[in-house]
Amino acid sequence: MPGHVTHNNSYLDVYRLLPEKMRQRYAGAWERYKPFAQGHDFLLLYMFLHLPQYPKVHNKLKIIEEAVQELVVQYVHALRETGGSDESVMFLYGYLVHHFMDAKLHPLIIYETGDLQNDKNASALHLLVENMIDAYLLRKDGVDPKKFKIHELIASEAALSAETRAIIDASFKAAFGLENFSELFADYNKTARTFFKALRYDPRGIKRLLFKPLDVLLMGVFKPSILPCIHDGTECLRYLNLEKELWTNPADAKVSTQSFDELYDEGVREIARMLSLLDEAIANNAADRELRAIIPEVSSLSGCASGPYQLRYVRGSGYLPVEPKPPAPLAVSSSASDHS
Repeated sequence: MPGHVTHNNSYLDVYRLLPEKMRQRYAGAWERYKPFAQGHDFLLLYMFLHLPQYPKVHNKLKIIEEAVQELVVQYVHALRETGGSDESVMFLYGYLVHHFMDAKLHPLIIYETGDLQNDKNASALHLLVENMIDAYLLRKDGVDPKKFKIHELIASEAALSAETRAIIDASFKAAFGLENFSELFADYNKTARTFFKALRYDPRGIKRLLFKPLDVLLMGVFKPSILPCIHDGTECLRYLNLEKELWTNPADAKVSTQSFDELYDEGVREIARMLSLLDEAIANNAADRELRAIIPEVSSLSGCASGPYQLRYVRGSGYLPVEPKPPAPLAVSSSASDHS
């Protein structure tokens, strides 16, 4: 799960590449509903905020990493029954931006950090690096990670209308058998906004001073260093393949030299094209087979076709023993961007 900033930025960047007519149609709405770009990641964090439900919710998260085509088909069916408000359409588009940016970026991050499915240390490093990447992107835009109000990327409790809740519940139940998906969404948002503001917003650097010593004391339990406000945006550079070395997709063994930045830009372009085709198809009452032809059926974790796979080619688990790469220089723009 690339971090909240990564998904927010990619969602806004996708909008800039949409056809002019589509940008005009969703002008204002795209920015207003940008919390929807956090997709299904709320389920992962929901597990930690509601520990008694951890096993049940974990199974739900595993299910929705796959079968994205079916979700789109069921969601569009529900949209057509209600007419489809901007809010309900934006939930789908934000969710899809999230899913396919995960699919694009996860293979490199998993390759660099290890098999997060079977190695607890790799799982912790994966989360750490993704939060470092949030700081990296903020710093590239000239934004101080400590001063970025990351809690504002979380939807407010009252963000969903009754129509959108009904569409979400109907489509996620039809696609995945998940009950009351919108209730989980609202419950998480209510808790997470407070949690993020308390722990992940640090404009004066006070929390950074407190959390650093806690890292040693809480090692193996909870590491405060996973919080983006702890980082300055340079610590993750060795994991981003900015030197364009050869690396191997952990799931399908395809070899690439693409860097994180190149994968990010490629993902944004591909998603913008996909959403423009989908928006046109919805407007033209396209058949299910046409919708499926637009939406690639890929796992958001492996980036490969949905179905069984094994994460075999990774640095962190010893499959490919490679000396750690030295940090690369970080290019920082002279002015802040509008991502924040």
